[in-house]
Amino acid sequence: AVVSTQSGHYGRDRKFIKSPNFELWFQSKRTEANQRLELLHVQQLSEADLYSWKTDRHEVEIVDMLLWIRDRHDALQRLGSNPELQDHLKNHIDTLLEVVPADLQSTLKPAFNL
Repeated sequence: AVVSTQSGHYGRDRKFIKSPNFELWFQSKRTEANQRLELLHVQQLSEADLYSWKTDRHEVEIVDMLLWIRDRHDALQRLGSNPELQDHLKNHIDTLLEVVPADLQSTLKPAFNL
């Protein structure tokens, strides 16, 4: 717990929570945790079997997944992080683009010029 009555620091902890520094600290920790969760989510996605996932999916679900993966790929690219993970996501995009109809492929491929 952030505030513990048993730690002997209750007064100090309470002052910190009420201080402007707490908000900055809390926002920093929240951002850090969200970034870590996002990275874990993308790592799991990169290991997923999208070849099996795509069966029995509607086009809109596949396009939604394509857009989501592209956004994550672009974010990793902007950060310059984890080229291997970027490659996995690119492979997933290629796999999913193969299953949409040709007319939709011609519309989507320019948007996925990775």
